Amino acid sequence: MTCFRCTKYVQSKELLQIAQTPLDLKDYNIPDVIYRLDCKLCNQFVAVKANDDILVVHNTCNENYENSWREVKTSRERLIYYILSQIIYPEFDTPNPEKLETPYDFADKFDIILIRWLDGKPIGFYTIKPKGTEVFSTSEKYTMPVLDTAYIRSEYRNKGFGSELLLDIIKRFPNEDIGFSKPISTGMLKVLKKFLKNYKEYRLRFWEIADWDIYGSQQLIWFGVKDKFL
Repeated sequence: MTCFRCTKYVQSKELLQIAQTPLDLKDYNIPDVIYRLDCKLCNQFVAVKANDDILVVHNTCNENYENSWREVKTSRERLIYYILSQIIYPEFDTPNPEKLETPYDFADKFDIILIRWLDGKPIGFYTIKPKGTEVFSTSEKYTMPVLDTAYIRSEYRNKGFGSELLLDIIKRFPNEDIGFSKPISTGMLKVLKKFLKNYKEYRLRFWEIADWDIYGSQQLIWFGVKDKFL
């Protein structure tokens, strides 16, 4: 095992020193014995150990998965989503508040989680609040599927995965309007503006929605971005 961040400082015959920190992820429906592994040379995350399985998301995790968006079904896939959303995103691609980027909570019980696989590597994810899901601490329910979180690892951005993500959502909910949780990041607004320029038929189907005011906050995204410089 090597640390991808400080490999140049590690001699080829030197064993990498690893710090192990136990993680209790049972509340996330991940029952295995989990350890976070960090490099002692640079104090950066390296991998997660689940029982005898070492998950290094910078390397190939599953050669059998097609290059596509795949819904999370197993506890191993939930662990990979945890690594992406709770470690890689906040620590390696730190959210920038000036771009309306925010840290993400782990997906709720009834959320739909999808991971984008490329050559066996997990390179991003998105989560959906299904239509009819109750909004936490309110009596309201989501009136349409809502994209709650989305993330593509920085080294894979500007390669079309953002537009592909939108097309994947449309494919899964072909007859539905689609909501986007507020605030929408600057990066996602750029993707949406470009997408809606090319796919005019969705201009009246994509909505920005605040989860504290489902009915009163709905605004068509197109009218907010069409004349905005991004």
